[in-house]
Amino acid sequence: MLILAAPTGAVENHTVREFLAGRRRHMHAEIRDRLARGITDGDLTATPGSLDAIARYYTTVVQGLSIQARDGATRADLEAVITCAMAAWDPLTTPGRPSGLPGAGGQGV
Repeated sequence: MLILAAPTGAVENHTVREFLAGRRRHMHAEIRDRLARGITDGDLTATPGSLDAIARYYTTVVQGLSIQARDGATRADLEAVITCAMAAWDPLTTPGRPSGLPGAGGQGV
């Protein structure tokens, strides 16, 4: 829920906005690093070149879920989004499947 915690625009909120932006970047890095560890451990077959895009996608999903929850989405609404995001997992992480990701064996974006 920290995604939009600081009001935008006001000069006095700059430090808070920068802190939150750093937290969002950290979330992306943690997801990307975990995906890379999955490749190293043999749990994930995605190509290394596709990890940044996959991490960015799932970071966006998590952050979007936070916004939706803040705005009153029901649990069923949020779970429907999660179901869709997880339906994308195999096409995004299986080499040779046409995911459209650069470095993933697809056509590129």
